[in-house]
Amino acid sequence: MPRIHIPTLIGADARRIPLADGTVQCVVTSPPFLGLRKYDGTQDGIWGGNPDCDHQWGVEKKVRQSPQRDHKPGGGFAKTRGNERARRGMAFEASQGSLCDLCSAWRGAYGLEPTPDLYVSHSIEILREIRRVLKPDGVVFWNVDDSRNKKKGFALVPERLLLAAEADGWIIRSKIVWHKGNAMPESATDRPTDAYELIYVFAKSKRYYWDAAACREEATSKDAGADGMRNMRNVWKISLQPSSGKHCAPFPEELARRCISLASRPGDSILDPFGGTGTSGAMAMELGRRSVLLDINYTGEGGYERVARERFEKFLESQNMSLVPLK
Repeated sequence: MPRIHIPTLIGADARRIPLADGTVQCVVTSPPFLGLRKYDGTQDGIWGGNPDCDHQWGVEKKVRQSPQRDHKPGGGFAKTRGNERARRGMAFEASQGSLCDLCSAWRGAYGLEPTPDLYVSHSIEILREIRRVLKPDGVVFWNVDDSRNKKKGFALVPERLLLAAEADGWIIRSKIVWHKGNAMPESATDRPTDAYELIYVFAKSKRYYWDAAACREEATSKDAGADGMRNMRNVWKISLQPSSGKHCAPFPEELARRCISLASRPGDSILDPFGGTGTSGAMAMELGRRSVLLDINYTGEGGYERVARERFEKFLESQNMSLVPLK
C-alpha cells in the first residue's frame, strides 16, 4: 500500500492558484462547461478590463435554460432521467453577467458567459495560471464538452479551446474520447444522443513524464505483445457514477484514477483547480500522490468541502485511519 497523503483543500479562484512556480506534476480537472448548469454557492467574479476601474456595470443579462442533464431548479441533481415534460419544468434562470460600461470588464460566473469566445478566453486565462505552477515535465488533463446555440447547432467550444490553447503555447498531445456507457437519455429525436465528452491532454514541454507501463491495456489484436497487452487507445469507456451529494457533475473515479496513474509517480503533486466533491483528491490518496484541490466554494462552512472531506474520511476508515473532522 503506497503512503497516504491527505488532500489539501483551499478556497481559491482558479485564476490565482496559491502555489509556487513549477511545483505540480499533473493536473486533472473538469471545469464548468459553457451554459450547461448553475452550481451552488457564490460563483461570480470580475474578468478582464482595467483592475483600477471604478466599474459601472451595465444591465445584467439573464436567460432561461432548459437543462440537458439531471438538474433541479436553482442547480443540483433532480431525480428524473430523460422525462421531457419534467425537464421543461426544471428550466432555470441563469445570469450571463454584465459588462462594465467603462472598461468592458465582465462580471459573472465562469461557465455562464454570453458567448463561446468569452468562455474560451477565460479558460485560457486559467490555463496560463496552471502552466505557471506546472513542472516542465508536467501534464494537464482538461475535461471539456460542447453546448448548443440558438440555431440548434454546436457552439464548437472544444474546437475553439483547442486552437486557442495551441496558439497560447500548449502542446496538444492527445484528444481522449470519454465514452459514457450509461449516458443520460435526451429528448432530441432529430440527432443521435450525446454519449461522450473529451479529455484534452496538454503538455508544457516536448518531453514530459508518462508512465508507459500504466498506458497498457489488454488486447487480442495483432499489435498485442507477448503479454497480451497493447498501448492504450484514446477511447475510454467509463460509466457515469450515481451521486446523491451536492455536486451535480461528479467526475467518475476511474477517469481520475487513470489520468493520475498515467502522468505521475507516487509522492508527486496533483492539482485540481475545480475540486468540487474531491474525486481527484480521493484518487490521489488511493494512489499515494499528494494533492491540492481548489474551489471557490471551499469556505469551511460545509457544502462541497464537507462532501469531499467525508469521502476522504471514508477512504481512511477503510485503511483503519481517521481524519480530523471538519468543524
